[in-house]
Amino acid sequence: MNIIMMRPTYKPELSGGTHLAVDLVEDLVKKGHSVKLITPISQKYLSKVDESRDECEIIRIVSKNEKKDVLSRVLRYIDVSRKMYREAKKIEDADVIMTHSMPPLLGPLGVKLGKIKKVPVVYWEQDIVSESLISTGIFGKKNLKQKLAYSFSRKLETKTEKGSTRIITISQRFKQNHIERNVPGEKIDVVYNWIDTDQIYPVDRRDNPLFDELDIPRDRFIVTYCGNLGVPQNVEIMIEAAEMLQKNKDLLFVIIGGGSREKKIKEVVEQKNLPNVRLYPLQPLERSHFVYSVGDVGLVIGKAGTSKNGFPSKTWSIMAAGQAMIACFDEDSELSGFVREGNCGIAVAPDSPELLAEAVMRFYSDRNKCRETGKSAREYVTKNFGREAATGKIIRIIESMK
Repeated sequence: MNIIMMRPTYKPELSGGTHLAVDLVEDLVKKGHSVKLITPISQKYLSKVDESRDECEIIRIVSKNEKKDVLSRVLRYIDVSRKMYREAKKIEDADVIMTHSMPPLLGPLGVKLGKIKKVPVVYWEQDIVSESLISTGIFGKKNLKQKLAYSFSRKLETKTEKGSTRIITISQRFKQNHIERNVPGEKIDVVYNWIDTDQIYPVDRRDNPLFDELDIPRDRFIVTYCGNLGVPQNVEIMIEAAEMLQKNKDLLFVIIGGGSREKKIKEVVEQKNLPNVRLYPLQPLERSHFVYSVGDVGLVIGKAGTSKNGFPSKTWSIMAAGQAMIACFDEDSELSGFVREGNCGIAVAPDSPELLAEAVMRFYSDRNKCRETGKSAREYVTKNFGREAATGKIIRIIESMK
C-alpha cells in the first residue's frame, strides 16, 4: 500500500514520540508498504539530517516561526500545517492517509485530503488538544481566551472524529472520551504507546559514556527527569523537591530535556542555586538507552488532569532501562495503574513536591528495594508493551483499509 503519513516530528528532531514514528515506519516498510512522510523540522536540526539513513521518502517542512511563546507556536502550527497539506496534495499515488493530533490542524486537513483523493484516513491520536487547554491553563483559567481556544479546538476535533475512517488512540480513557462524544466505538482502536526493549535496556554506569561526557558523578543516588520541558510536565515540583532534600549530599537530581519552558526551568535552577540539581540538553534518539540508564529513579510528572489529554511515552523508556519509577500523575489514570500493577515504582498525586520528596526518600533509604523495583519494571514493560505487537496492530488496521 502507498501511505501518506503526516506527523509533527521525525528524526533528527527530538521529541517523546519520535521513536514511535521511526518504529512504525520501519515496520511498515519491512511489510512491503511504501511510506511518504511529511513532517516539520526546526532550523537547528537541518544540518543533522542524513537522508541516507531515512527509512522512507521524507518531505521536511521548515517554518520561520521558531520562538517558543504561545503566539509564535500557534503561528508555526498554522504555517507548517498549511505547507504539509500542500505537499501531501501533490502526491499522486495514495491508498491511505495517516494523520496526527498535533499540530491541531492536521486532523481536519487529513480528512479534507482524504475526500479529495477518495482514500480512507487513519487518525493517530496522541493528544486531546481541547482537554490540554484546560489542564495546562496555557490560555489562563476560565477566561474568554480559554473558552474561545477550547471551542475552536473542539470544532477541529469534531471534524476529525466524523471524517476519519478509523481512530487509533493511546488509552481506554481516550476511547471513552470519544464514545461520550457520540463517536461509534467500532471505529476506535486502542494501541498503547510501546517501547523496543532491544533498543532501550539497562546500561551499567561503568559502561555509560554520559557520565564522563556530562561530568555526572557515578557515586551518587540519582533521580532523573528526561524529556519535554513544557507546561503540562510541571518540572518545577522536581526542583522544589530537590530543594527540600538538599541536605542529603549524595542525592542528585538530573534533568535531561528541552522544550517551551526550558529557559524558565534554567532560570529557576539558577535562582535557587541548588548544588543537587543539574540540567543538560536532550540527547539524540539513538542514545536513549544511555539517557534512561543514568538514574536510579526515573520521574514521570504531569499536572493534575493531564491524563485526560496525554500519556507520557517516557513511561516505557524508564521501565525498559530498568529504572524504578515515581509517577506524579493523576492517581486514577491508566499510567498510575500500570505502575502499581507491575510493581514498577511509586504513584503519587500530581503537583505536590512534598509527596515527590517523600517518594524519593523511600527509594533513597532502601536501595535494594529500588533495584528490585527497576527489575520488575523492565520485566513488566517487556511482557506487556513491546514494539512488535503494537506496530503489528496498527499495520493490520491500515491494511484493512484496502
